[in-house]
Amino acid sequence: MDASLSMPTATSVRSVPMKLVIDQREVINNHLARTTGGKISFTHILGYAMVRALTMVPDMNNSYDEVNGKPTLVTPHQVNLGLAIDLPKPDGTRQLLVPNIKGADQLNFREFWQAYEAMVKRARNNELTVDDFAGTTASLTNPGGIGTNHSVPRLMAGQGVILGVGSIDFPP
Repeated sequence: MDASLSMPTATSVRSVPMKLVIDQREVINNHLARTTGGKISFTHILGYAMVRALTMVPDMNNSYDEVNGKPTLVTPHQVNLGLAIDLPKPDGTRQLLVPNIKGADQLNFREFWQAYEAMVKRARNNELTVDDFAGTTASLTNPGGIGTNHSVPRLMAGQGVILGVGSIDFPP
């Protein structure tokens, strides 16, 4: 985390209309309830949209590094999307883990959803390995799920972008 303070960053805050996403998520979840089961969260939708956006604007997946003391542009060959997962610890405190879905840009929505769910399950079962955290190129954090309206997440070394999503609503 301390190394993240030395990363060159820019922060932009936007309000995005979510009414259509709210409605479409309800349609999808109703369909899943009638068929295979499971649920789609806003984070599933936003994560997949983020990956699609990174494939459309691949420069946003680039990162900064210093090689031999010189600023260097790093261009990864795929999107490895880090997912911030807030987990309770046995002592009642909480920990934030950010494993990644490797090659997320090569997945369709169903595959992304399955990879996401498998990652969360492994995190909850304490089955993540060092490899699950390596090579993250972009991250998604959703503190809106706990009511946060706005946050400024910290960009970690090796990542080109971190998207922090606040609470989702459609105001009057």
